[in-house]
Amino acid sequence: MEKNELRILVFSSTSHFFTHFYILIFPVLVLPLSRDLALSLNRVMGLSFLMYLMYGLAAIPWGFISDNTNPRIVMGLGTVVAGAGLILSGLIRNAGLLTWTLAITGLGCAAYHPSGLALVSKGIKSRGKGMGINGIFGNLGMAVSPFAAGILNYFFGWRQTLIFVGIAGIIIGFMIFIFRFSVPRDSDLQNDEILKVNSVFKLFLILCVIVLFSGLMYRTYTLVFPAWIEIKMSDLFTRITFYLENSGSKSLLPETDTLLAAIITGFAYVIGMFGQFAGGRIADKWELRSAYLFFWLMAMPFLLLARFSSGLWVLPFTGLFIFFAIGMQPIENSIYAILTPARWRSVGYGIKFTLTFGIGSLSVFIVKQLEPSLGFDGIMLLTAGYLLMATLVALALRLFHRDQQIKHTGD
Repeated sequence: MEKNELRILVFSSTSHFFTHFYILIFPVLVLPLSRDLALSLNRVMGLSFLMYLMYGLAAIPWGFISDNTNPRIVMGLGTVVAGAGLILSGLIRNAGLLTWTLAITGLGCAAYHPSGLALVSKGIKSRGKGMGINGIFGNLGMAVSPFAAGILNYFFGWRQTLIFVGIAGIIIGFMIFIFRFSVPRDSDLQNDEILKVNSVFKLFLILCVIVLFSGLMYRTYTLVFPAWIEIKMSDLFTRITFYLENSGSKSLLPETDTLLAAIITGFAYVIGMFGQFAGGRIADKWELRSAYLFFWLMAMPFLLLARFSSGLWVLPFTGLFIFFAIGMQPIENSIYAILTPARWRSVGYGIKFTLTFGIGSLSVFIVKQLEPSLGFDGIMLLTAGYLLMATLVALALRLFHRDQQIKHTGD
């Protein structure tokens, strides 16, 4: 890669890491927050609604600013704002205010995808490979977040956890300001096949429907995974704790189960990193809609197997579901890049992530209302329902306008 391409990839990937790291800290801390604030689980999960709503709704405004100014500055500013929101969340002592400080974090995190993906899609010649590597770092943020939050919470508590990681993000944001790199505003380095205008609009609308259901699925399972794992594997965790305590270890803290569930969730997201790599390589070689549909079809059986299995079998099935559910993202982002003009690429991604994360944030409200009656196992079946709807629309995307390929044409 040339120097400019390398800087784009390094800083976009780092910012992507922190975006997903930040947005997935909260699910790991749901049970500790519930115990510390003396609130029910569904009330604690409701505290994150505005964060996830802002994560989606602010994407289009950030995209407009990015297209009309400098996506590098937008990406750095978003990282700083998100870090400041977490620091405030760790400092306040009022549960009601926590909703609003978390919303600041969501506002900052919303800046990344419109600006960062515009940088990658326009400024790196091998777009699929670049999207894959960039996606790996986002997935690494998803994987490290449960590990880091679980360990920091175990030793320091949830407040100090939020403050520590918020400071780290602010430092990264200022580094993005210091190191300079750029992308062309009206063109990109990838020579995409020219599609018919009427076909582009229809394909774009169909893709938007897919990401709407995808967003509901994504936010639902990322919100409940750590707590679902902790509850579903509670018998195994109890045996592990009993063994450790009777093998000479000191009495373990109540947060031990949370830490074990966080570690398992983190490993699942590590498997998703391999999915991102595979998706990025496939995006440069396959017809993109065919690859997209393939990943959707493969995700369903593993989600159902994870839901209906027990014991250690939960782990490989959960990991394989994550492999395909997250591995499709470089393919999806490549399709969006082809269907949106370079001049408005950030706005195009802003529309996508408003649908993905803005509409997806409604799942926080849905989970809050349904969890008391359905339980977390029922919520996982709801996740499968969203996945089914997305798969059916992905099939329609593939069947529409079959006479033309949607494929990367060169490096």
